[in-house]
Amino acid sequence: MPRLALLLLALTLVAPVGGQEKYADPELLPADREHWAFKPPVRPKAPAAGNPVDAFVGAKLDAVGLKPSPEADRVTLIRRVTLDLTGLPPTPAEVEAFVNDAAPDAYEKVVDRLLASPHFGERQAQHWLDVVRFAESNGYEADGERPHAWRYRDYVVAAFNSDLPYDRFLTEQLAGDELWKAEASRAKNATGWALFAPFRRPSAGVDALIASGMHRCGPAHMVGGNQDAEVLRQERLTEMVNGVGSAFLGLTVGCARCHDHKFDPFSAGDYYRMQAFFTPTAYLDFEFASPAEQAQRKKDADALGALISPLKAKVAALDSPYRDRIAKAKREKLEPKFRDALDTPADKRTVEQKTLASQANTLLKVTWDEVVAALSPADREARTKLREQIHALEARLPPPTAAAWAVASAGTPAQAFVLKRGDVNRRTLAVGPGFPRVLVTGENAPKNRIEFAKWLTRPDHPLTARVVANRVWQSHFGRGIVATPNDFGLRGDKPTHPELLDWLACELVERKWSLKHLHRLIVTSATYRQSSTTTHGAKLDSDNALLWKMSRRRLEAEAVRDAVLAAAGTLNRQVGGPSVKVPLEPEVYDLIFTEGEPDGLWPVTPDATQHTRRSLYLFNKRNVRLPLLEALDQPDTLNSCAFRPVSTSAPQALILMNGPFVQEQGRTLAVALVKEHADTAKQLEALYRRTVGRPPRAEEVKLAVEFLDAQAETIRGRMKANQPIGLDPKSLPPGTDAARTRALADLCVVMFNTHEFVYRP
Repeated sequence: MPRLALLLLALTLVAPVGGQEKYADPELLPADREHWAFKPPVRPKAPAAGNPVDAFVGAKLDAVGLKPSPEADRVTLIRRVTLDLTGLPPTPAEVEAFVNDAAPDAYEKVVDRLLASPHFGERQAQHWLDVVRFAESNGYEADGERPHAWRYRDYVVAAFNSDLPYDRFLTEQLAGDELWKAEASRAKNATGWALFAPFRRPSAGVDALIASGMHRCGPAHMVGGNQDAEVLRQERLTEMVNGVGSAFLGLTVGCARCHDHKFDPFSAGDYYRMQAFFTPTAYLDFEFASPAEQAQRKKDADALGALISPLKAKVAALDSPYRDRIAKAKREKLEPKFRDALDTPADKRTVEQKTLASQANTLLKVTWDEVVAALSPADREARTKLREQIHALEARLPPPTAAAWAVASAGTPAQAFVLKRGDVNRRTLAVGPGFPRVLVTGENAPKNRIEFAKWLTRPDHPLTARVVANRVWQSHFGRGIVATPNDFGLRGDKPTHPELLDWLACELVERKWSLKHLHRLIVTSATYRQSSTTTHGAKLDSDNALLWKMSRRRLEAEAVRDAVLAAAGTLNRQVGGPSVKVPLEPEVYDLIFTEGEPDGLWPVTPDATQHTRRSLYLFNKRNVRLPLLEALDQPDTLNSCAFRPVSTSAPQALILMNGPFVQEQGRTLAVALVKEHADTAKQLEALYRRTVGRPPRAEEVKLAVEFLDAQAETIRGRMKANQPIGLDPKSLPPGTDAARTRALADLCVVMFNTHEFVYRP
């Protein structure tokens, strides 16, 4: 058959017949409900006394004849649990205090201190933000920024620090705007506020409103031009539904957007019934700054604007003659018909001349790069200085007044259509809000997202508690009991310890959804405290799925950067607040999209002390990632990241050895060491305690001294040749050997690259 005939046949097979296409949910069979994850968890009895974690893990080990590993040493334990619970290494003083604490509950006291630390919430927030693919820009080509998104990040940090019950945490994110609406209605009755009027003072409901920003975490196609509004709306709804499906249900619901799920009993009808919960939802920013705050912000911005305007006028005046000259040259090159059209008064032009004039104006447009290319060297230099002054002032502009980056109901009906192949132009069945059929047994039809949240947080819900308990477990062991945390469906991995997972899920619910309780239970278990250096179970269980030892794992990208800052003594431990923009390398800066002049696109945070904040607080722009974080497998935030992949590549070693950040922190640490200690042996001991939490061994001291001697001689040669060594001798105490200090800085960088530093033991 000819190709054209085949193409026409294919088109007729997919084309709608007789108007609107039809859809019906496939029959749900009893066998579809038999999958383990679709049955409510039942609390099993622990097979032995003591910590239930150890009882369930021990039973699995006994079944195959394996013994658990002995407990790790104290230095390893405090380093492990501190990194796991806070994402930061313990200080030398904290290590020493724990090692010397003879109390039987010494370890438990450390755990309680870490759970109460404000850095606990930061660490747990990083895991959650991966799941909801949080970023502070929209993605796609324009990648516009989201100035209020950081408040959602801070909400998550505060929620984990306060041990906000997980059922409330889920509800506020899923339906925070509806919760706020109820509170705002009460406030309206009391004070006369309109529902969507800007807040005039903060209220408890603002937290719930900010929490609804979860629905905006994914990429968003925010562009101008001739766009199909319904296509863009469907993209946003898809992000909302898929985000909820991954984060709370642990299911690949997105696979049912275009057709019934190929493997799970989850139909396209189920997908669009879930979508119907969100169809009335729109993006909205709710301002809750007081009138005084708004007035002060305007006053500060106007004051800076008064300084900026004259500078912009000078740039325009400098550009003007060049712009006119270029425009004149372009006009002279136009064909006569275009010039005639332009010369004709607008009200006397024919239809053809109107078209020609419009086209001519496009051809005559003078762009900034044409102007800059035509400038004389002196004018180009003057213009550059003026624009630098403008950008310096713009960097000082006050941030926008406080607003909740949120969603809210637009008042439209909660109705969706099952779309054939996900095509907005191929509507089939109209559906209202509903739960996945395989997970329900005759519940009343829900109406809104609050009812969705109530269903999700029912004590007997098959998935909610299991999914989050699995995420908590994964944060400590590197792999969940279910190794596919976002896929509890038929194609996901089966749990290695199903009874333990059900016990943890039931325990979470019975303990009023306290996540800190689960963390404490897990990290105080003997299973968690095992050594990671044993090998006796490798033949029977090479992947350590049965947990006969603790597995070592590389720190996440953010934790590596934070650990470097902590070791160097430069870490700014401030919690919360607007995100920080650190200086970018030129090749990274070039990734920022603009249709205008490519300067001033990344206003660096003026306060340099903010540049050493934790990585969680660095401005997270989708298309512009820091090389260190990207090299160490930071997620791209386009999709939900259930677990961080761990790759091994040459750029990782290169950037950890030669990157400007690591080099700068190495020099800072070296200078601090020579200021604290004049003796090499004491410098080395302090270096090891800061980086890996222990004193150096005799062989390590010998190798380090040999390295310092050889490297110092090399650096002295550079100094004699008047080559820069990257260290100002004036910053050192009088009489300090600059060459040896620079060699010590290189040794600091070596320590940042050791397996012991980069891996959690």
